[in-house]
Amino acid sequence: MYVYYILRGTKKNQVVEFDGDVTEELFPGVDRTEGPDVIKAVVKKLAEQGTEENWTECDLTNEYYDRDDTYAYYNKNWIRRSDVPLVDNR
Repeated sequence: MYVYYILRGTKKNQVVEFDGDVTEELFPGVDRTEGPDVIKAVVKKLAEQGTEENWTECDLTNEYYDRDDTYAYYNKNWIRRSDVPLVDNR
């Protein structure tokens, strides 16, 4: 279960970062075991508060603080960084 996030992106070519807790009180009804669902809820909440950026990645920390999962915004979806296809630049 994810309990903490660090969301990164850009706004007007400046790097921005937001972090916070992922609790049932802050995100009721969100399945906190599903990274993409957590990130979508965080992005939605920030947008409702007037913070709309070009989000590109998010770190999620589990409840034991022993693992971080990094997600990237790729092809209009949040996927694990390790699942992003490699690009052949030859």
